Amino acid sequence: MSDTKYEPADIEVYIKNKGLVLRERSLIAYQHSDGKILAVGTEAEQIAQQKRDGVVVVSPLRRGMIADYRAAVRMFRIMLERTWGKRRFRKPHIVVCGVAPDITEVEKKALEDLVLQLGAREVTFYDGGYETFSKDMTAHQPGKPAEYDIFIRIAKYVPERYVAEAIGDILQYARRQGISADRVGALLQEVQSDGAAEY
Repeated sequence: MSDTKYEPADIEVYIKNKGLVLRERSLIAYQHSDGKILAVGTEAEQIAQQKRDGVVVVSPLRRGMIADYRAAVRMFRIMLERTWGKRRFRKPHIVVCGVAPDITEVEKKALEDLVLQLGAREVTFYDGGYETFSKDMTAHQPGKPAEYDIFIRIAKYVPERYVAEAIGDILQYARRQGISADRVGALLQEVQSDGAAEY
């Protein structure tokens, strides 16, 4: 059994003074029977392609936001242990970028809580990429290095796949309401026409 459920994002983890140390897909594979984690990232993607019986592969992120909180915690914890290690004596300051621009305050709070649960002492959200982070922080605090330990980027390189995912959600809702796919297509054309008429 295999179910990727949502289009996975790409997770990048940067460590201060080291740069990029991990780039993985936001996927986690586990046994359906007991919840035992088998793999995360690329390894989980390979397992999904094998379609093993009794194995579930999911992306706990949906369009860059948390869809499955418990699975997201487990996935990020494994990724951080691979890069930061189990430094129980020191809680890192984690910067997160790449969150969806239309993220709600509730969704943002859920993401912040998740990062704190991973052991962070502080969470900072940033709109830019890793390359601009240090420059921006230095510009705001001249002579003072950017204060962070870990920089996590939730990258979305395939916007068309996210659009396809959203359309899939619409089609599922329409099916439950007894609306045909052809009618949904016609409605999309009407919406597009109405939008064009406004300009």
